[in-house]
Amino acid sequence: MRPEHWIYTLPLRLRSLFRREQTDLDLDDEIRDHVERKTAEFIARGMSPEEARYAAQREFGGIEQSKEACRDARRVNWFYDLTRDSCHALRMLAKNPGFTAMAVLTLALGIGANTAIFSLIDAVTMRMLPVNRPDELVQLKRQDSRYAGGA
Repeated sequence: MRPEHWIYTLPLRLRSLFRREQTDLDLDDEIRDHVERKTAEFIARGMSPEEARYAAQREFGGIEQSKEACRDARRVNWFYDLTRDSCHALRMLAKNPGFTAMAVLTLALGIGANTAIFSLIDAVTMRMLPVNRPDELVQLKRQDSRYAGGA
């Protein structure tokens, strides 16, 4: 996207993220204004006020669907979904303390075991030996003649 687009939309998205109630009230006012203007246009064409209002609402489309489309265009619904899902998960965990304790214990054991195994592997294979010249190290093997040769 163009930088000008982000400069314009970023403040709007942040506003809708942190001031949702005010943004929804502004959206309601804007939709109401659109319907009122269309109603006034139909009244000027000779319709009765009731018919004009109905025709304006019909031409505008579903008001709630329009609100949802505008909310979707803000692209911050994922944040609301995340917070709602997190609150629901916390309520369910608080409702079942036995399950919660087992889940936390299982996670703690799994994380602890992985940490211990990684620390061991890191110390044994991944770190350099604490010697000055590791390239001069040699490995000595002892060969016992009883086992060599198979007899």
